[in-house]
Amino acid sequence: MSIRGTNHVHGNLAKWSDALRMHALLIASTVLAMAAAVATAAAGGFAIRAQSAYGEGSSFAGMAAPGDSISSMFWNPAAVTAVTGTTVEGSAALVLPRSELDVDPTLSTLTTLGITGTGGDVGKTGIVPATYFATPVTDKIYLGVSVTAPFGLASRSNEPWVGMFSHLEADAWSLNVSPIFGIKINDVLSVAVGAQIQYFEVDIKTALAPIASPPLQEFEADDVGVGFVAGITFKPLDGTTVGIGYRSALKHSLAGSQSFDIPLATSVGIVAAGTFPVSADVTLPETVSVGVRQQVNEAFTVMAGLEWTNWSRLQIVPLEGSPAGSSLTFNYEDGWVFSLGADYNLSTDLTLRAGLSYEISPTSDEARSMRLPDADRIWASVGTSYKWDEWLSIDIGYAHLFVEDAPVDETIFGIRYAGSAQGSVDTISVGLRYRFAPRPWRQSPD
Repeated sequence: MSIRGTNHVHGNLAKWSDALRMHALLIASTVLAMAAAVATAAAGGFAIRAQSAYGEGSSFAGMAAPGDSISSMFWNPAAVTAVTGTTVEGSAALVLPRSELDVDPTLSTLTTLGITGTGGDVGKTGIVPATYFATPVTDKIYLGVSVTAPFGLASRSNEPWVGMFSHLEADAWSLNVSPIFGIKINDVLSVAVGAQIQYFEVDIKTALAPIASPPLQEFEADDVGVGFVAGITFKPLDGTTVGIGYRSALKHSLAGSQSFDIPLATSVGIVAAGTFPVSADVTLPETVSVGVRQQVNEAFTVMAGLEWTNWSRLQIVPLEGSPAGSSLTFNYEDGWVFSLGADYNLSTDLTLRAGLSYEISPTSDEARSMRLPDADRIWASVGTSYKWDEWLSIDIGYAHLFVEDAPVDETIFGIRYAGSAQGSVDTISVGLRYRFAPRPWRQSPD
């Protein structure tokens, strides 16, 4: 075989190898997303911020202003235009929450019946996956897709306990697929739009009698909702990137059932034991993210971010068709996040990062329950990125969330429980990013 023919074969083998690697990464990360056992809320309301191992290390500061990671697409879809070649990225976050109730026995009804349990640690360990893909089609047009879990919660109380009529177990999880179309107008300005297709499922269990292994009331339902994303990146100066991203509200018409293990006396009459079809219209909130990334020198970059989430959309959601006239009570206010972070390139292959953020919870003191004992929190994060070779990078992030102690005082069926919720969260994220050879128009001249 001639040298020319040998080079041609080697070139084809390299292309096939790259294609196989890309497909393997895409399949592996998609399977991870589908196989996630649970998604635990680690942000205000029941939002999940752990969408990037790269961003975790800096408390997600400035993630709407894209850096080296295409996971910025979650906060700003215009990040799709930052790639120089086809790029795939996947991450998984292990979320370790802790939340307990310091019960006030003088204000908790069931203590008069000898039930003094606190419910224990209601937090459930969860895994949050995220997958991103981006590719240039021309030197101006870019395509991408993200597969994420932006909403979820998982909590469980040990029975019997003083708030068992309010909470025994609550699970919610989502799977969001967002195809993205981006345009690089010039070296200064890029824009992008995309769709959101989201599956959302909820399952809530409460007790119907103050005993161990109590009969249950359960609500379970699901739906697929559709929305959109949009974003813009602006580079006014060399080394300065500003990004603004928008994720629209998602309306879910949940359809499912409400079941009662035993007959129940309510204000609307006696509800027979059994399972009944119910529905609920829930609109999950839109989010606006603003990020700034400023390169100070070749080694040091600082980031800042601001996020607003319209949680006030969620107030009281009636369960249509419920024989007990049940509803889901949120009474949320808007949520805010303010963040600062920095990257330091220790070498050409190793980057260190850290960040702090302060999050204002949408949960008011009057509406808090142990189903989701949310409160204001401070994020403290550290992380690193290691460039394994020219194409593969590894991201690791760790965050500790200092959650403020907050009052809980709730009455269900005339049965009250009260106390102070105390909690914290630890999150460990690991991600892989693989970038294939740049397209010809993106290659640097020799």
